[in-house]
Amino acid sequence: MNQRSRRLLLVATLSTLLAATACGSGPAASSGPAPAGGEVATVTWAIDSGPRSLDPAHAYDGKSALVYQQIYDSLLYLDAAGRLVPGLAASWTQPDPLTYVYRLRTDAKFWDGTPVTAQDAAFSLRRHTDKGVASEFATYFGAVRSVTATAADTVTVKLSRPDPYFRYVPALAGQVMQQAYAAAHPGDLGTPQGRTMGSGPYRVESFSPATGAVLVRNPSWWGARPAVARLEFKVVSDPETLRLAVQSGSVDGTFLSDPSQSRRWRDGGTLKVQWVPSPQTVYLSFDVTSPPFDDVHVRRAVSLSVDRGGLTAALFGGKARVSRSITPPESWGELASAAQVRAVYDGLPEPRYDPAEARAELARSRHPRGFQVTVPYPASMKWLGDVLQSLQQNLKPLGITLTPQQVPFQEYLAKLYGHRQLGLQLIPYTPEYPDPSGIPALVLGEEQARSGFNTSGFTTPEIERLLSRQRSADPDERVEGVKRIMSILAEQQPYAPLFYTDIGLALNRRLVFDGAYTIWCNFSQQWAPLIKPAAR
Repeated sequence: MNQRSRRLLLVATLSTLLAATACGSGPAASSGPAPAGGEVATVTWAIDSGPRSLDPAHAYDGKSALVYQQIYDSLLYLDAAGRLVPGLAASWTQPDPLTYVYRLRTDAKFWDGTPVTAQDAAFSLRRHTDKGVASEFATYFGAVRSVTATAADTVTVKLSRPDPYFRYVPALAGQVMQQAYAAAHPGDLGTPQGRTMGSGPYRVESFSPATGAVLVRNPSWWGARPAVARLEFKVVSDPETLRLAVQSGSVDGTFLSDPSQSRRWRDGGTLKVQWVPSPQTVYLSFDVTSPPFDDVHVRRAVSLSVDRGGLTAALFGGKARVSRSITPPESWGELASAAQVRAVYDGLPEPRYDPAEARAELARSRHPRGFQVTVPYPASMKWLGDVLQSLQQNLKPLGITLTPQQVPFQEYLAKLYGHRQLGLQLIPYTPEYPDPSGIPALVLGEEQARSGFNTSGFTTPEIERLLSRQRSADPDERVEGVKRIMSILAEQQPYAPLFYTDIGLALNRRLVFDGAYTIWCNFSQQWAPLIKPAAR
């Protein structure tokens, strides 16, 4: 599977994100010294599904990343605003559009005490380009021509064509493992038996995709000493069981990706809960390559049947916003001003819940009497099932029978990446970096329809041209190109945007998250060293 993003999380605006949170500037970052007596023997952290592997090449999803980001050092990281900051690479340059040069810090060591070398870093990046590895990050490396260690502390990446997104890759797929260890474990790297060899703040004591993982502090890590000596990841898939476990203190903390539970997750007693905006978008995906969703009137009828406003208030308790595009406003980064971004979204049609117009659209289609469709959703994300049940009721008067199907998380992902008979899908997706063409480049185009995340199969010659121009156009042309792509999607509806939603952090009051919380902490930061004992 050569694909890009398996992160399933949720949105808000960049200015709010910056005001509300500050994850830090890198692995050793901290908003202050550790509190007095700053040691915690054990922290138990709940996750709703286990890490699939400790090899990032075969575990590119948010659940797995929560674990493996703590055991590896990445070349770079993203801070709270999505800006690139140093990691294992102390500095980096781009001397020309096709060249990136990373200068590594010289004090990093693997858990076995051997130094981290430029050869290890080059190997770790290069294996994502190896078809034999079949890395799930492979799409990110499509423009890479070579990755070489050009000095004892220097890695140089050469591209075959300009790629404005590649600068973010070392923060997303830049985890460095020991080359010798990987060579010694060709068949079981990243498995519970083979494990791995990293240089991060924690090393692996045990690991199971079914039950979780146990990590212990790495005493030779180059960053600030983590306060938590032992970090136990425990799989708790049922939302209510999870809440009760954290509330009782049997679990110390968890990240909350289910905004429908916000009313239940409240401060009180030993528990502190924080909800923050995030750039996660939830959308419907229609397979336009086969009936009935090859008919634009069918797609519009379904979209018009979603009561976005009602769900935002009733299901999410205000922890979501109706979205006009699958590209969230906060993903524009520095490409456009706030005024330009507002103008772009003001020019898009407001999504409507209009049963009468939905019936009219279906009557114009080749399926005026309706049809049947089964839509899967992951068992660990019950709130997606709640959205589907609401849509199920709204589609009944149209003669459309929608059947929600709960499946294991891994099966849900396998279906999306299998590109076979996708029909209608409900997908939550978080941008990996602040660039408005990032999501379109991922979910549109012929190449992504074959082996990437284009679950709709949608493309046109104009879409292909616009995506290609995003790689090399100047900022003004890029802004106009993204606007045009968004306009095409609003008209053709291969994807129907639904919500931007919040994420949360629940933590036992004996602990603090030293530097506040953002979506980047989950996925593109070493967040565990930020867990410290609360001051007494």
